[in-house]
Amino acid sequence: MSTLMAQQRSMHELDSMAALRQSVRNRIGITGDVEEDELLYHLEQASRDIKDLFASSFGPCGLNKIIISPTDDIYMTSDGKTIIEEIDVLHPVVTSLKELARSMDRACGDGTKTAVILAASLIENAARLAGYGLHPTTIIKGYQLALNKAYEILEYESIQAVSEEDLNSVIENASLSKGVEYRQARIITELVLRTLTNLKSMDDDGHIDLNEYVKVLKKVGGPSMECISGIVLDETPARDDMPRHFKDARVLILNYNVKFESKIINSQHNIRIDGFDNSMLLSREQTRAVKSLAKKIIDSGADVVLCEGSVDGSVEDSLAKQGILLFNKLKMKDLEMISKATGASIISIKDNITHEDLGFAAEVNVEKKCNEYFLFLSASKQPISTILIWEPFRYGLEKIEEAVDDALNNAAFMLKNPLVVKGGGDIEFVLAQMLRRYASTVEGKEQLAVIAYADSLEEIPRILSRNAGLNETDAMIKMLSYYNRGIDCRIDRSRKVSENSPPVYDSSSMKKLSIIAATEAVSSVLRVDKILLKK
Repeated sequence: MSTLMAQQRSMHELDSMAALRQSVRNRIGITGDVEEDELLYHLEQASRDIKDLFASSFGPCGLNKIIISPTDDIYMTSDGKTIIEEIDVLHPVVTSLKELARSMDRACGDGTKTAVILAASLIENAARLAGYGLHPTTIIKGYQLALNKAYEILEYESIQAVSEEDLNSVIENASLSKGVEYRQARIITELVLRTLTNLKSMDDDGHIDLNEYVKVLKKVGGPSMECISGIVLDETPARDDMPRHFKDARVLILNYNVKFESKIINSQHNIRIDGFDNSMLLSREQTRAVKSLAKKIIDSGADVVLCEGSVDGSVEDSLAKQGILLFNKLKMKDLEMISKATGASIISIKDNITHEDLGFAAEVNVEKKCNEYFLFLSASKQPISTILIWEPFRYGLEKIEEAVDDALNNAAFMLKNPLVVKGGGDIEFVLAQMLRRYASTVEGKEQLAVIAYADSLEEIPRILSRNAGLNETDAMIKMLSYYNRGIDCRIDRSRKVSENSPPVYDSSSMKKLSIIAATEAVSSVLRVDKILLKK
């Protein structure tokens, strides 16, 4: 009987593994080895599908995607990284573009859709050229020539952001790309620029690490946005009878629990804990130990105590009687930011607490808004800020958070390297025209790859015009007319092709990173000559 059950269990496990293997292969979209003409078809089809997926969400007139995950989580977003991360496809080309999106997000936090659309267009055009008989190495060489020339042109076309309006234009453009209203984009721009300018003035080397120095807190309510120099936490005080406001507060940060914890009681087994006297003895010792923990905190001179773990009720009672504010069960990431803001050390209750371990906060305030408690901890002399976003609806909240995130990343880049290029699809159109002229100077079949690169760049203004409701052929003719007359133009958010005045700008650094990352990702894909499916 046991042998039969083991065999049945083994068969069930094999069936489960086979089902899992088949599920993965369905997500890959490949049933066997792929090479030659079939490989070209796969490259072209996968890249076209990804480009179409991203294209409709590109630019200020782009639409949103609703993505339902395998766990039934629903995402409504136009963010490029979120879209490509959540689609449940494991095709090699899609995987390469996913890695491109991740690398762009890590490098600059924006430009994901531009890079992925450009890469997908390059792969699609390369597959077509390979079908005409061009060798992949010839295409790669031509793409590299085009990249070098495009980078050179970008260097020439980049201008210094000399005025505040130029800087505002870049940040507003980044916010508008997430579909927020113009009024909201203006508010986000002012808030973000004020935040980062303040942080840069406090940091000696002018370096701004957004993950360490800026916290974005989003809540349903409002609508409003505000920036606080310091930290804001949506946490509730440990007790209602604790104070709510401090000036020049001393801050103590504790990790782990603050309670009596002993896993070994009477290890010698020479006392039985079953009598009333022994039970009372143990209870008194526990009470004494807990009181010593409370006394240790009180003697430290702290006004505000922030603890990662839970705190014994007796300790909470003692701190409340001494007028000490306590928050417990906090996230370590928040405690680390508060540590940076206040200069407090993160220590254990078991350590010796000295005055050097305490931090300093200019003001600590606890407020209740929309039935939630918030801790406002101001540290005016420390490079830490919190952006608090209030929106009535969750969807609007997510959209504004994405806009703030892109605005922060663009502002950080601009403050570090204030070079801009013309926005609204103009710089990509100019690059495409100049590369076509450059192609006439290239000898050999690489010339065709340079022209294909130019066609891929022109996809950016074509998609912008299509999303704005324009006829893309008419829009390209209008842009070419402006270009031949030496007039800067753009696909305007008012749904027409217009002169770029007042100018709309994009970050030059992000454009350079986008074309470099896209070209490198495409080169890696084009070096594949066969896809092998492991049996």
